[in-house]
Amino acid sequence: MDTLELLHENPKHNAVLEAAVAVFGRFGFQKASMEAVARAAGISRPGLYLMFPNKEQLYRATMQGVLERAQRAMQARLADQSLSFDERIVAGIDALMGPYIENPVARDLNELLENSRSQLGSMLDDYESKAQATLSAYIAEHAPPGLLEADLTAHDVMDLLLSAAITWKATSSSRDQYRHRIRRSLRLIHRPAR
Repeated sequence: MDTLELLHENPKHNAVLEAAVAVFGRFGFQKASMEAVARAAGISRPGLYLMFPNKEQLYRATMQGVLERAQRAMQARLADQSLSFDERIVAGIDALMGPYIENPVARDLNELLENSRSQLGSMLDDYESKAQATLSAYIAEHAPPGLLEADLTAHDVMDLLLSAAITWKATSSSRDQYRHRIRRSLRLIHRPAR
């Protein structure tokens, strides 16, 4: 995964969270240790405990950074005025989920996120809801003529695209294939009548 664009101004804090992404991604929540994160970040273990009093808080901050980064990336693609409607949708969904396809650390993080609802509480559900609302609002506002009809709402289009995208995230062999599948499904949804 690309270097996290974290919310903190403190470079040491950022270094810790970036190191934690790699450590949690490699070892998982249970096997990762504060010692391993401190070592990867180049700080002392007591220094790490000053920033994060326990592994659960470090993990939540790390995963929050991962999820927020994906949200910001999706929003940036949807706002890109140089792209067409279809290109924005494809780029937005790819920014949200595509990094989990080809990058080994990102794949490990994806598995970790999917299996850590007990540590994250409602955080993952909250971010999923936010992504759905963002994409649905974009579709409602920018849909080309003929896409939305009385029986096909922006929410329906979003739901279909994200449901397919989640499946394809697990079955695509490359991000190019992933983007192609999203592009193709979008064309099938709003193919002009003949």
